Amino acid sequence: MVIGFIGSGKVGFSLGKYFSMKGIILSGYYSELYKDAKEASEFTNSKAYETINDLVKDSSMIFITTPDDSIHEVWQKLLNFNLTNKIICHTSGSLTSSIFKNINNSDAFAYSIHPIFAFSDKYNSYKNLQNAYFSIEGPEGHIDQLKDFIHSLGNKSFVIDKDNKALYHLASVTVSNLVLSLINTGCSYLSQCGLSENDALEALLPLIQNNIDNIKHDGCKSALTGPIDRNDIGTVNLHMNAIPKIDVELYKKLSLNLLPLSQKKHKDKDYTKLKEYLSMKGDY
Repeated sequence: MVIGFIGSGKVGFSLGKYFSMKGIILSGYYSELYKDAKEASEFTNSKAYETINDLVKDSSMIFITTPDDSIHEVWQKLLNFNLTNKIICHTSGSLTSSIFKNINNSDAFAYSIHPIFAFSDKYNSYKNLQNAYFSIEGPEGHIDQLKDFIHSLGNKSFVIDKDNKALYHLASVTVSNLVLSLINTGCSYLSQCGLSENDALEALLPLIQNNIDNIKHDGCKSALTGPIDRNDIGTVNLHMNAIPKIDVELYKKLSLNLLPLSQKKHKDKDYTKLKEYLSMKGDY
């Protein structure tokens, strides 16, 4: 298997470096700007291509690591070349392999291969890819081959149906991007107590990290703490009186979502009153 990349951003940089470190042969990179392909090729000890056709000729598997909005355009260009027996895949979390329309007419095979990972730095993200899961979506024909490929890297993978791709991506966004929104909101509350933004984040980071560690070691149910876990209506009432009105519904919804988890953890507790309190409308 010889892998080529179209797109030289953070994902292309990181996957190429990670694959090469694992002994996978890279053909190299093609990018809209040749200088970007050159930079990625030097980082991964591979080749920079001036034309897509030359990269296609030298690759048995092509990763399209462009922004999602560009994948269709790249595919239209690829259709002009001989793709017989080549595996074409993109790394979008939300799009399916169906974006490669008419691929059966080209004798190639379409897949979506998505690493569940936040690529924040094109020069360093590859260092933390070892524990990332990869999802695979596409026709049965090469699924086992792709699973073996991911396994050869030392990573785990799972196969997902294309009809579930949006829900799958929502899961990643919820625990990544939306959690950042919650952290930023919490920091803003602490800033209102007189701390600077930097000091607020620094003060809360140990709490955040400890929570993540507890989830990792014991799971969400055992990691749960706080007033919902304790069935503490008094503290929840204090929160409701202090919270900015714009955040009230968010607080209530997130707290209500914790109730089933709390009930599983404490089967002897009755959370009925707390549920009724959080479900109330109007002023508290």
